Amino acid sequence: MRVAGLLLVLACGSVVGCVHRRPSVPTIVKSLTPPRQIDGLVVESVLIEQPLGDTFIDRDLWTEATPVGSPETRALLDENGLRVGVISGTGPQRLQTLLGSETDTVSPQLTTFQMRKDTVLPTATAGACKYEVRTDLGGKATTVELTQARCGVLVRPQQASDGRVRVWCEPQVQHGDRQQWLRPNEDGTKFAQHNEVPSEKYAALGVETTLGPDDYLIVGWDAAAADTLGSVLFSADAGGRPRQRVLVIRARPATLPTAPDLPPITGAAKRPSVAAQAAWKK
Repeated sequence: MRVAGLLLVLACGSVVGCVHRRPSVPTIVKSLTPPRQIDGLVVESVLIEQPLGDTFIDRDLWTEATPVGSPETRALLDENGLRVGVISGTGPQRLQTLLGSETDTVSPQLTTFQMRKDTVLPTATAGACKYEVRTDLGGKATTVELTQARCGVLVRPQQASDGRVRVWCEPQVQHGDRQQWLRPNEDGTKFAQHNEVPSEKYAALGVETTLGPDDYLIVGWDAAAADTLGSVLFSADAGGRPRQRVLVIRARPATLPTAPDLPPITGAAKRPSVAAQAAWKK
């Protein structure tokens, strides 16, 4: 009887579904790390332009700035007629006035960095030019002659751990027409053809500094240093009248708004510079 009863129960389960099965539940895999939004960085820049030898941008502005770089780097920059410094806060009143002027500023730009690593901010179009450059304090100056020269400063910002932005600046000069080059690919297994404009890149004259949201990085030229790389990068001509320029840069995370007490870098929105009209070619 017991055997018959057991057989009856098994038959019931197989025929009429007496045995209940839980429905399968799809497995959902969740990351323990929340998704990270790539907000990127923002670099604002503008060129201040005044008559050659202007007292403020050639002298007084730099007394308000903290020099950038080691003593050796600053000495090398000086040999090339270049100056780099940082001004914190609103700075001198004259700087605020110039930043807000449409007639004294050219080529204001706002550049975002999410996928891109760097960009070149145009500073001047020199055409045919000749200058001396020294890339080593112990070496001799080299004379460089170029045609169709377009000058600029490469800027490479990186997020710092404290919310500030590290900015690398490096002078560069493009010249001539676009040319075809063969360069190895990333893994070095073959060569690929690239169309590029020849460039003189001066990494030895590059500097890096860390900027807070209320800091201005200024890059310019000493007007007394004629026929140097600085004179080519930061001089212009307006109807036969020589002009002098200073590049002003501000950097911040994209999520951080501009400090309300700082003058905006919006100056010459209606007046593109000669450098901007020439357009830096890649």
